[in-house]
Amino acid sequence: MSNPEDSLQRIVLRDAEAVLPDRIIRADLVIEGSVIANLAPPGTATGDEIWDLGGRRVTPGCIDAHIHGVNGIDFSRADAETIASSAEDLAAMGITTIYPTIVPGTEQEMVSALRECARARELSHSILGIHLEGPFVSSGRMGALPAAGIHSWDEGLFDRLLDGAGGQLRIMTFAPEEVPLDAQRKFATVGVRGSIGHTCASAQQTKAAIDAGSWRCTHLCNAMPSIHHRDPGPVIVLLLDERVRCEVILDGHHLDDDTVRMALRMKGAAGLMAVSDAMPLTGMGIATGNFCGQEVCSDGSKATLENGTLAGSVTLLPEALEKTSDRLGWDASLTSALGASNAADDLGLPRRGAIRSDHRADLVIHSLTAAKAAAVTVLRGGLPVRDPDGPRLPAEMERIR
Repeated sequence: MSNPEDSLQRIVLRDAEAVLPDRIIRADLVIEGSVIANLAPPGTATGDEIWDLGGRRVTPGCIDAHIHGVNGIDFSRADAETIASSAEDLAAMGITTIYPTIVPGTEQEMVSALRECARARELSHSILGIHLEGPFVSSGRMGALPAAGIHSWDEGLFDRLLDGAGGQLRIMTFAPEEVPLDAQRKFATVGVRGSIGHTCASAQQTKAAIDAGSWRCTHLCNAMPSIHHRDPGPVIVLLLDERVRCEVILDGHHLDDDTVRMALRMKGAAGLMAVSDAMPLTGMGIATGNFCGQEVCSDGSKATLENGTLAGSVTLLPEALEKTSDRLGWDASLTSALGASNAADDLGLPRRGAIRSDHRADLVIHSLTAAKAAAVTVLRGGLPVRDPDGPRLPAEMERIR
């Protein structure tokens, strides 16, 4: 019997500057079907199609596990078709995997939003699950979340939210002091990663939540008590515990650069994952709109409520990573880890987020002359996002075969 993989088209991206998890190399990337088959010395691989990249940089597609919307689209209010269309637009920018993030509201609002996101999952290859930010969080650290969306722990409500998500709820931000430990221990059994955030928890409550299985933190330092030398609160515990991986928002507003440096030194390269926390005004420049049921203003750099509270970010992940990398002097491998492979590890996606053999070919091919964040083309599962049935790559790249 013939091997079905023998019929897969073999595509060679010749002479790529490939950003690996631990180094940067020049190589031929060989793609078979939707995966990277192997990396070969430049100029040596053969295939059904060979495209000369001429040394263009290739990085893994970004994985954004905390994103609320973009270009006027609010994932908490949009229908499935609109969410999926936004996911496709984001993929074309190099963000090949997203977890649409829902803000809390009434039960009816949350269930409706979860159902639409679950339907969107069926319409876009970029959506792999849903992140629900709340509703069992602290009213004392709600940030821009609506007060009406904060709920006391209710197991029945939790079960109904799970049902509304149709098995696609993967992350739920919660405050440890608001949810019984027995309930926290059950999160993983139903496929939900508990993510500590929007919390007033003490150090002891935070440690207990981690011991109960919550090894994830939502936007480190934001919507949490500040560090006090006699009352460290959650931040110190989250930084010190090696089991925990922390989200960081790298838009230049949510975290000071020295705070990012400190977190990186304490957690190590594998302990942080960049998220955008992008909200609907992202991509719209100077604009105003409604988010979380409140008036929000953006100056094109940050979004705030009338009282100055940050209301998510207006910087998408590729731009945030590039600018932070330039300011802090990170190498491309570290930047790529924070933008892709660490989130893949956190979310249990073993064959995504890195340029390695047998990994999914979610790849961003960058321009030779433009800013490093500028994508010439994006492959998702080995196919161009914008034209999967058309030419494999843009005309500016030489097709040898």
